[in-house]
Amino acid sequence: MADNLNNELGTALDRFTQKHPTGTDRDRLGESPEDTFHRDFANLKLSVIRPVFAAIGNMLEERGHEFNISEEQGGKISIHIVPAGVSKSIHPYDWFPTLSFYGAPYTKTIGLHGRNSRPNSEAGSGSRGEYKLSRVDREFVEKELMKFISEIANW
Repeated sequence: MADNLNNELGTALDRFTQKHPTGTDRDRLGESPEDTFHRDFANLKLSVIRPVFAAIGNMLEERGHEFNISEEQGGKISIHIVPAGVSKSIHPYDWFPTLSFYGAPYTKTIGLHGRNSRPNSEAGSGSRGEYKLSRVDREFVEKELMKFISEIANW
């Protein structure tokens, strides 16, 4: 009799749990596609973009350059590179060559923006494309950052 009651209770609890998810599952039920995108982009920044920026930035530092990684409240993450021999003096980091990844939740894409010229020059700044979240992996970030560094070699 006790086994039968346990089986019935177990079946009832299984049905109840399926209709009323617990914990994280319940929290995500009300999550919009934009919320999902923001969460996925935040994870991508933490697990892929920031580590690549830091690894390549450390290589730049070994060669006498300076770098800074910044994040804005809207989600944009940027690496700013101060070439060796250039005085940072009173200028903010965003005055120097900057490569940024930013999220566009409505199109569910990651935008890439570079500013690789001196602030008072005419060219070298702008969009570098928009990519699906699934396309932005470690190899992609490394390739884009190395391409950017090649462009600013004569800065």
